[in-house]
Amino acid sequence: MDKVASVRASSITFAPEAGTQRLRDVINKNVTKEDLMRSASIAFGAGKEQVKLYFMSGLPTETYEDIEGIAVLAKNTIEQYYATPGHSKRNPQVTISVSCFVPKPFTPFQWEAQDTLEELYEKQEYLGSQITDRKIKYNHHDAKVSRIEA
Repeated sequence: MDKVASVRASSITFAPEAGTQRLRDVINKNVTKEDLMRSASIAFGAGKEQVKLYFMSGLPTETYEDIEGIAVLAKNTIEQYYATPGHSKRNPQVTISVSCFVPKPFTPFQWEAQDTLEELYEKQEYLGSQITDRKIKYNHHDAKVSRIEA
């Protein structure tokens, strides 16, 4: 905790990559919700007020439940802030940044299809509709650029 507190920035960044444990298991991201909440609690207890969470949309086997899980995880992070003893008296801010899945060579998903442009837009819009807390800021990558990148 002392190391976290010694950094001057008021924010800390985590990359859960997916909103549900099911999808984190699919992509071999060995991070659980409990791991994330424990880490956030340590950061909040050390005076951090802002958390950035990085995710990917359009991953193979992704469902709308997985997308909704991103918003839920952000809400859980806000709740964790208020549950953490010694948190700052300011309002917390959780920023979620979501990039689009782009198949990369020499990875387990190199041959997986990327979502269509319409599907990417639809998923981005759906996630935006799930975020109702003003303490959660939602950023996403330009789907057109991701399609070109693929």
